[in-house]
Amino acid sequence: MIYLNAASHGWPSAQTFQSMVRHLEAARDRGPIVAASGNECAPRAAAARMIGASREDVGFAPSTSHAWTAVVAHLELSGRRVLVAPHEWGDNVRHLKSLSRRTGMRVEILPELEWRSPDLLAWSDRIDDDVAAIFVPMVTSVQGIRYPVEEIAALPRPAETRLVIDAAQALGQMPVDVQRLSCDALVGTCRKWLRGPRGTALFWRHPGRMGHMDIRDVEPADLNPALLAGVEQAIEEYLSRGGDNIEPWLGPLRRHAMERAAALGLDFFGAVPPRTGTICLAVPTVLADKVRLGLAAEAAIVKWPDHALSEPHAPEVSAGAVPLRLSPHVYNDLSDLDVVFDRIASAIKERSRR
Repeated sequence: MIYLNAASHGWPSAQTFQSMVRHLEAARDRGPIVAASGNECAPRAAAARMIGASREDVGFAPSTSHAWTAVVAHLELSGRRVLVAPHEWGDNVRHLKSLSRRTGMRVEILPELEWRSPDLLAWSDRIDDDVAAIFVPMVTSVQGIRYPVEEIAALPRPAETRLVIDAAQALGQMPVDVQRLSCDALVGTCRKWLRGPRGTALFWRHPGRMGHMDIRDVEPADLNPALLAGVEQAIEEYLSRGGDNIEPWLGPLRRHAMERAAALGLDFFGAVPPRTGTICLAVPTVLADKVRLGLAAEAAIVKWPDHALSEPHAPEVSAGAVPLRLSPHVYNDLSDLDVVFDRIASAIKERSRR
């Protein structure tokens, strides 16, 4: 099997699985209550170190969506405006629009940015005393675009305007430091680039500006302690690499993908070259079925995202093509990418013979 889908669920290490097994064995031998006693402290401390926070301000949740909706529930939104980045995750946008129908809150989608030289003036002009919150992804889901979140956080905003960052696609593949980000709340998935177990996410709230949000109001009391043991191990592995990122692994893979794509005359989805771990190819629609079958024959695990569902307000891009998202990690090498590009090359060649 060739696994190229870290952006959906990174493949946990053997040590992460072993950490969970050890907890389950302890629960079997000593009972679940005794085995779980105090076990949440170490994962919380590790998570706090990873994002530059105090552990009193960090919590865990079953999913990013669970944490994100809980954060939103603690914001004063009624009758006010919220500003939403065009690449905000679809479930987040749909939740806000549902709230708007009940609360009179107005949802405004911010203008698209030019990624080679983002100009935030149009965003800055939208921020005034009527804005309750700004919602931004740190890295987008489909194309893996790195938003200029530090610059966005530096834009003047009223004291009561909250900045909420979704770091689901950033956590584990690049530094995420809440002090540098100057945000009010941050959520992130532990199962993607961080390679933690499924059913785990973390969140952080600013102790001053979001101090009214009690961690216990968001964090379920019945969090699975075996999953927390796995998260702790995944975080420690990330920190053991210097707490920096996985760019030394991703860089060569990304460059190889760009070379192979150029040789085939294949564009990237939205004509945005990859700059993070996500490599999103624009596969011509006429080739998509053939490529799907070829990759299935190779047991290659990739993602064909539904762009309109995942990022409903992102601009229409790459007409006549569908996105094929590859998200390699430290367990991949160049030959894994070659399998994908060879199958695309085969589909192109077969099409040209018709």
